[in-house]
Amino acid sequence: MKLNLLPSEDGITRLASEGDITLYEVQGCVNPLQSALGPDGFRHKVLLSLAQSCFIDSAGVGWLILAHKKFSEAGGLLVVHSLPPLVNHSFRLLQVGSILHLADNEAAALQIARGTAAAQPAAASSETEGE
Repeated sequence: MKLNLLPSEDGITRLASEGDITLYEVQGCVNPLQSALGPDGFRHKVLLSLAQSCFIDSAGVGWLILAHKKFSEAGGLLVVHSLPPLVNHSFRLLQVGSILHLADNEAAALQIARGTAAAQPAAASSETEGE
């Protein structure tokens, strides 16, 4: 996994994840988000696109949950958006939407970050009944 820092908008930091999010990618001493954002990064509003991360394992989910906690404790906000189908399916099975701020796309994530919309499980309406 690689985190790419994108241009900020209205004081909201944008990141894009690239590649699988797995134990091998998130283990180690430094949180990948802290590396990308700097030591005060958890104080900010951050939108994290997972559009280019087609797979996430349980360690990756745990990493995002811990990151959410760090943002909350520091007064910041993490909104995860643009989930690929397999990642969205995993998040739904694990009910991650009850913990993380999730959005279908960047526009919806911006609304959450600005406080003009509530976070909802991403693509909840697009799932088929055959789960």
